[in-house]
Formats: sequence, structure tokens, C-alpha cells
Amino acid sequence: MDLRRYYQELRQKEAEIEGKDIYVVSLETADGGRSGVITQVPKAIGCRLIVEGRARLATQEEAEKYEQEEQRKRDEFASQEFARKIQVQVVAEPKGGRSGRGSERG
Repeated sequence: MDLRRYYQELRQKEAEIEGKDIYVVSLETADGGRSGVITQVPKAIGCRLIVEGRARLATQEEAEKYEQEEQRKRDEFASQEFARKIQVQVVAEPKGGRSGRGSERG
């Protein structure tokens, strides 16, 4: 691989894409990479994956769908954490004349 050409393509791709983070969709690779996995990555890493042919830039619809799914997962996790932290205290009412403080004799 020609390193000069590689870095030229990398700089060009970074100039084309705006923003700090980008969404990429993985492509199938010879070393076992699965295709179709959407990920949010820093622009520098995403551009490197695109130039190397291991990913493509996600469409707006794919990015929105990914964000909605991630928000659903965060909400579900938060509700599970809240349910796990709930503490229940059972207080029984005193029976008859006992106040529950012990007997007072006078």
C-alpha cells in the first residue's frame, strides 16, 4: 500500500465530513468483520475505517434509527437500575393495647 496515497485519501475524507463524531456502518471483511453494524466513532477513526474499506458512512436514517435504539436501551437500563434500588420497609401496626415500646409499670 502506498502510504502517501493512503494519508492523502485520509485527509481528503476528513475534510469532506463535518462534525466531531460520525456514524459508520461496518462492511464484511476477510478477517471476519460483520457487515451492517452501526457505530458512533470519532471522525478520525471513522475516516480511517472508510479509507481502509472496513466501513462506510451511515445514512441520516441509519444514524437516527441507531440513536433511537440506543436511547431506548439507556431508558430501559435506567428503569431497571431504579427498580433495583427501591427499598421497601414493612411496618406492622401494634396489636391491642401494646404500643411496641415495652411495658411501662408505674
